[in-house]
Amino acid sequence: MQKDEIADILKEIGVFLELKGENPFKTRAYQNGARTLESLTEPLAKLVEEERLGDIKGIGKALAEKITELATTGRLAYYDELKASILAGLIAMLNIPGLGPKKVKAVYSKLGIETVEALEQACKDSQLAVLPGFGKKTESKILEGIE
Repeated sequence: MQKDEIADILKEIGVFLELKGENPFKTRAYQNGARTLESLTEPLAKLVEEERLGDIKGIGKALAEKITELATTGRLAYYDELKASILAGLIAMLNIPGLGPKKVKAVYSKLGIETVEALEQACKDSQLAVLPGFGKKTESKILEGIE
């Protein structure tokens, strides 16, 4: 697996952890790890083979293990389990422009909305405007994004 593909998975893990309400430092560690990986000048395969990933600033022991697993097997059990633990509808909502993990989490935890269809209906019924950080404009943007 290429370093860009691995970086994308690390970013996704960060987003999933944010959706689950995990510690912000943990979510940021995955985002930073992805950026570090993307900026590597040395071949990833060489770093993995020589077990030097952990020596790179921004990549701790746990992250080095996950990157190594991805690089050598093309899979990561942690990622698969994490993705499976999140409702598919919440992941689908992340594809709507203007809806990031924080807003998706708010919509789900405060209003119990689990699908794009339910989100669309909630916007049409002006239910999102009551949430902090949401308003009529946000509802309109979400409806545009869904269409």
